[in-house]
Amino acid sequence: MDEIDLMILNILREDARTKYVKIAKTIGLTEGAVRRRIRQMKDAGIIKRFTVETDIEFEGIVLIETEPARTEEVTRRIKKIANKVFEVSGEYDIAALIQTYSIEELNNKVDEIRKIPWVQNTKTLIKLKS
Repeated sequence: MDEIDLMILNILREDARTKYVKIAKTIGLTEGAVRRRIRQMKDAGIIKRFTVETDIEFEGIVLIETEPARTEEVTRRIKKIANKVFEVSGEYDIAALIQTYSIEELNNKVDEIRKIPWVQNTKTLIKLKS
């Protein structure tokens, strides 16, 4: 990997959808040379994948009380709904982190959790700022 590869990577980090032609013009190479370098970096495992990164608009933590003998089963089901799930000590048995792009989506996920058998009580905390 050399300085040109690093320039290509920096451009792709800013926008993974940048056209090879635009990258070539920016760094002074041909489109074919950029294509070849990107393929080599993918083959070498330097570039693992191209992805989309977005900002999450809403984050909530749902505290869940369960029937004691069913906490493990409820945890398994919540893992299909929430981004992260933790069994915790104290008044509640489970804490679930939910990240969504709208408040409606967050509410829908909380409703899904409440419909799980053996969920006795929930409390939802919504993040206001970081």
